Amino acid sequence: MALVLSPAVADLVSAADKLRADDSVITDPDMMLGDAEALLEVVATAQAVLVRRLQASDAVSATAELTGRGTRAWLHEEQLLAGPQAAQLARLARELPAYPATQAALDAGEVNTGHASAILTALRSLPAEIRETVEPDLVDRARLHPPEEIAGFVDELLQALGLDKASEIRREQRLADRHVDLTRTFDGTRSLTGTLTPEVGAKLEAALAIAAQPAGAEDNRSRAQRNHDALGVIADTFLAAQTVPPSFTGSPRTLIVTIDLDVLEGRLHDAHVLLPDGAQISADTARRLACDAELIPAVLGARSEVLDIGQADHEFTAPIRRAAYLRDRGRCAFPDCRNKPSELHHIVFRRHRGPTSLDNAAWLCGYHHWLTHEGHWTLHRAEHGGYQWTSPRGRVVERRLPGDSGLLVDARSVG
Repeated sequence: MALVLSPAVADLVSAADKLRADDSVITDPDMMLGDAEALLEVVATAQAVLVRRLQASDAVSATAELTGRGTRAWLHEEQLLAGPQAAQLARLARELPAYPATQAALDAGEVNTGHASAILTALRSLPAEIRETVEPDLVDRARLHPPEEIAGFVDELLQALGLDKASEIRREQRLADRHVDLTRTFDGTRSLTGTLTPEVGAKLEAALAIAAQPAGAEDNRSRAQRNHDALGVIADTFLAAQTVPPSFTGSPRTLIVTIDLDVLEGRLHDAHVLLPDGAQISADTARRLACDAELIPAVLGARSEVLDIGQADHEFTAPIRRAAYLRDRGRCAFPDCRNKPSELHHIVFRRHRGPTSLDNAAWLCGYHHWLTHEGHWTLHRAEHGGYQWTSPRGRVVERRLPGDSGLLVDARSVG
């Protein structure tokens, strides 16, 4: 995709190119540190502007419209930022507008994105009613201390405000600090880190105590190794009791249609659909839910009494689901998408008389299924048998599926 730059950013890119081409040797220690400090300030300024641009992008769904990805996925999958860095920038873009003091300090270069992220984490650990009071103190602290000291300073603030450490506030902070990260390493193993709340920690300890028992006198595994293997047993037990997408045994949901099918799929326009619990969803959302669902037609009388209820129809069969999954190599049909596929989509919509067949089926992740129904992207079969996507602005991207090579070729753009 061709870059379109604002004048200020174009000037910065030009300066960066000039800097990159500079091969002069610097021997003056003062100049070495002076350059390093100035470059750090430039980096901080560029990151602050980047957050602002991402905020503006989010406001108009630019990454979805132009690339078919959310902001974090675009940063990670197309710009190739590390996962944590992409998540941090996406979070700052999403949450900073609610904290103007932190936003202003970042824009002014008084704090960096690491500080801003630490401040957001600290504020989210506190009750909403005191965040506005505490935020300026956290920003002042960030101006003079590294990001990792922000969390500890919250304890000092709570004491200064006369709040009991054992109170509900401390419980909320522990709850906000909970996390588990499972990171894939280069050889396919995973690194597990995190912080558990007392309640979840106690449950996991109890489960491990049962599942990690030695398997007999000949069991020479260490306790840590048994705990590892026990997590596998716990996961197997849970998965055995669940229907984990993608579903190969039938449609993932059932829709009871109490209006004419052609009205549901073709003439709802901007109306809203009322769910049984009273919640409203848009017409596009209703069509998306109906795309991969069993449809059970129900005939209602004048007083909404059920006069007749039909049988499920138009759902993909289990063999079609399995065949499509194998053909798509267990991946979403969008080029380079790394999300797990969960929806088997009718490429030609049912309202356009699209058949429920293998050729008209494409496995999509939840995000790209949303994109086809509510994000104004269109999906077609490409001439080579793969998938061709067109953005609302006419950009075309393709995912190729060579017949017998076993390789996947993803083209970012065509034409």
